[in-house]
Formats: sequence, C-alpha cells, structure tokens
Amino acid sequence: MINILGTVALLSGFTGLAQVIEKPDLKRGSTVADKIFAIEDSAMEEWRKGNPMKWIEISAEDVTYIDPGLTAPIVGRDAYIQYLTPLKGKILYDASEYVDPKVAVYGDTAVLTYNYHSKQKDASSRLQRSSFWNTTEVYRLIAGEWKIVHTHWSYIQHSLPESLDMTIPILKKRAVPLQGDEDVQGGTRDTGDQNSAVEIIRRETRALERWRKGDPTGFLEIYAPEVTYFDSATPGRINGFKELKKELVRLTGKIHYEVMDFVEPCVCFYDDTAIFFFRYFSTYLNPDGTIKKRTPWNCTEVYAKIAGEWKIIHSHWSLIKGERKDGGV
Repeated sequence: MINILGTVALLSGFTGLAQVIEKPDLKRGSTVADKIFAIEDSAMEEWRKGNPMKWIEISAEDVTYIDPGLTAPIVGRDAYIQYLTPLKGKILYDASEYVDPKVAVYGDTAVLTYNYHSKQKDASSRLQRSSFWNTTEVYRLIAGEWKIVHTHWSYIQHSLPESLDMTIPILKKRAVPLQGDEDVQGGTRDTGDQNSAVEIIRRETRALERWRKGDPTGFLEIYAPEVTYFDSATPGRINGFKELKKELVRLTGKIHYEVMDFVEPCVCFYDDTAIFFFRYFSTYLNPDGTIKKRTPWNCTEVYAKIAGEWKIIHSHWSLIKGERKDGGV
C-alpha cells in the first residue's frame, strides 16, 4: 500500500468494491488509470484540432454533460451529438496541459479529475496558457470498454454573468422537499434501489440545510476520506478530507440564505457507486420576503457505498453560465 500522494492508495474499510486511486501516466500505459487517461487524451487531441466528435465515441448512450455554456445538463448521446456537431472546425489550439490528473477506481466505475489548460503559440512560437478549467469525468466499464457516463466542466475561479435567463420546470411544491419521494429518472440510470436514492437525497439535503444556515461542516459527515472537490472559488482541486475540512471551517458563518431549491435532481446508479446531479438555487430574501438574489448552480456529487454508508467521493459545484472576466484566459 502506498499513500494517496503516491501511485496507488487502497482505502481500508471499503466493502463491496476494490477502491484504487492513481496518478495516471500517458507514457506508462499499464494501469487502469493510464488507460482511462489515454482515452481522455485521445478525445482531447481531436477536440483541439477541431473535431469534437471523438467525445461521442468514448461516451455511453446515457451520458450526461454539463459545461458553462449550458443552462441545463445534456442528457443522452443523441442530445450530445446535436450539441457537439455545430462545433466542428471551430475550436483550434496548439497543445493541452493537464494539471495533477487523478483517477479513483471503484470496481467498474472510475472518476477522472484534473485542471486543464489549453495552450496557444504566441508570436514567438512559445506556448501560452489560454484557458483554465476544472474537469470531472466519470467513466464506466461497459462491455469491456471504458465509456464516459458523466462530464462536468467549469472555469477555475468563475463568477455569474451580469444577467441570466433560464427556463426551469414548474414543480408541485411538496410539504417536505427532497425527503425521498422524488422520482429517479429512467433508462439505465434507474438501476439502483429506491431506498438508496432516498438515502442519498436525504444526506445531501440535510447537509445543504446546514450550509444555508452558515454551517457547511455538515458535509464532513458524508465525505469519504479520499474526497476530491471543485467549486467556483477554489484555485484548483481540493484533495482529501483533511484539506477540504480546512476550507469548510474557513467558510463557517460566512454563507447564509433563506431558500434552497433543487431542479430536476437525478440519481444514476452503477453498482455500489452513484452520480447525483442537479441544478440548485440558493435564494436570498429581503426583509419583506421578496427575492433579493438567486444564485444558480450546477452540481455533481459522486457517491460510493463505503462500509455500508453512501459517502461523497467527488464533488463539483459550478455557477450556471459561470464565466471569467478574462474569458478564461
């Protein structure tokens, strides 16, 4: 066993799945992490040369996709094709830079995370960073091939635009919101036990109830030791429970809002792992009860069943339509 900062780490107490964390190496190519990262890089190489359709080849039929240009996730391969096709030949740059890529493997599910910079040559032919991204890719071994089942891209340290128009469904208000009576969306995403979906939603809701009242440390009760984390303000990925605890303690007492809303929450099960993704609105009210401000979020929470309990192994929060004043440069 090698510690988490080395090549491989095994999590003691993890039952049902063998959990491995690796730093992938494109040149080595011998481990599961290496192979997944090579698949990712092959699509990225095509992307930077103007061909986005390689992402379709390496994605599952039920892929879900989030990026800053969208106000709602893309669901399914056909919708993903429609989104990528107009981008053919429009995105061109000279090189990729992956910052601290990491792959956490849980049986037939793998979570690849990294910070990404595209690079352009300047007038002197020197490569310069031209964008700054947080990247989450959840892969699944399907019929012997690793395929992407969920993607979440966001700019590093981004903010909301001055104005934002969104279309959201109107849902009948429940007396006790998100306490377990939500529908789990269909297709292959409805492979989990309904009780597990209820439990995941309850855990997330309880932690967010504490968060909106100024106490983000409720999440510490549902984070796994090896958790990784992206949000709109962090300068890069936060690695591990200890580092994330410091960040949440720093935020304690600094965030307060009155109303929270989940929009189209979906729990996607893959054996003893699950992806919980949703849009989320934190709403601040004036003293008279009118809306002062609403902050819209995209959220991806990857859960794994550890010692009989659902724990978050990776979290990615980003502002819907989040942008950088420098355009990402």
